[in-house]
Amino acid sequence: MLSSGARTALLATALLLVLTGCGITDPYTAVQRTSSTVSNQKASVPDDDGPSPPHTTATPRKAAPSPDVALAHYASLYVNWTAATLAADERQLASLSTGQARAQALAEGAHPPPTVARYAVSNSGSVVAIAEGRGTERGRWGVVTIEQTNGYGPYQGLPATSHVTWATVARVAGGGWVVSGWYPGS
Repeated sequence: MLSSGARTALLATALLLVLTGCGITDPYTAVQRTSSTVSNQKASVPDDDGPSPPHTTATPRKAAPSPDVALAHYASLYVNWTAATLAADERQLASLSTGQARAQALAEGAHPPPTVARYAVSNSGSVVAIAEGRGTERGRWGVVTIEQTNGYGPYQGLPATSHVTWATVARVAGGGWVVSGWYPGS
């Protein structure tokens, strides 16, 4: 396990990566970039998951004994997939979650990006760190992963990259924990 100082340094580095805009995007999607002035703002996720459609609050089939175990399992599944397994993997993520995280997984499973199949994209990775937020970020968790995306065309030869996700968890009936919010930052 990492020391508190090492964990803080790792999360600070990961946050820097998020703020510099790392991540994989569809190279065929036009994105209009604008310049902006950098300001000293605190990164955060929404305070609540907001209203969810009835199907997103269904009782998850699997709950973990603790928040960090729930997040580690969810993150591991989230970063390891192939074009052929993506829909099934997203349904599995939905079974481990509720609220916003469940809605997001169900939507991705129902409508995977067409470029994933077109270029036979796959992703593999591992969890580097999980830390509970402090102060105003209490109740939120930082999840850092290292991921390698592969495929044909624009996805061929991409370097491994670190990613930071802010997440929330919820206690479910029976005392277990599930992911309730999943907010990838990069």
